[in-house]
Amino acid sequence: MDPSRTDLAVADDALVLRARNGDHDAFGELVTRHQRRVWMVCRQYVGVDEADAVAQDSLVKAFTGIRKFDGRAAFSTWVTRIAINTCLDQLRRRRREGLVVEEPASDHERCDVLELVADDRAGPEDRTLQGQALASLAKREHGLPPRQREIFRLRFYAEMELEEIAQALGVHVGTVKTQLHRAVHRLRQELGAYR
Repeated sequence: MDPSRTDLAVADDALVLRARNGDHDAFGELVTRHQRRVWMVCRQYVGVDEADAVAQDSLVKAFTGIRKFDGRAAFSTWVTRIAINTCLDQLRRRRREGLVVEEPASDHERCDVLELVADDRAGPEDRTLQGQALASLAKREHGLPPRQREIFRLRFYAEMELEEIAQALGVHVGTVKTQLHRAVHRLRQELGAYR
């Protein structure tokens, strides 16, 4: 873990202690620090349309459960696990109620996160090729096995470290590495034309 992440974790620990003692401002600071990641995780599971509501539910659950947080994992890992569980609950609820479970996002919506890495200095032809490559990636990503797709999205879209993913999913780091390697290798093979 790099020093800035270590400093953030130490600062989080102090804020968690204050929040557990009833300091609402301290919890507000924790939300400010981690709400982007929570939203990104929710977006990958339930899509853009529901991400705001599910992320808010996740943060409310974290607020009401802060006294139960024992510090065995980093706060960021704990709140990410809450977000994942809240998303899975939402998806189960959809299935139980007989609602159609749609893709987390359409190809257009799914690509907008990836477009952040597009080279804005590229000309029109290059931007068109980049757009095609991003659309192809989104389509092929959907073809990954569910666990690989989940790990791929947490790593590259939610920008989580491998150890954080392992803790959030309750698996070994080696499992995360293996699944991520397989996902990336498969996507590279399928996207060979865009290299």
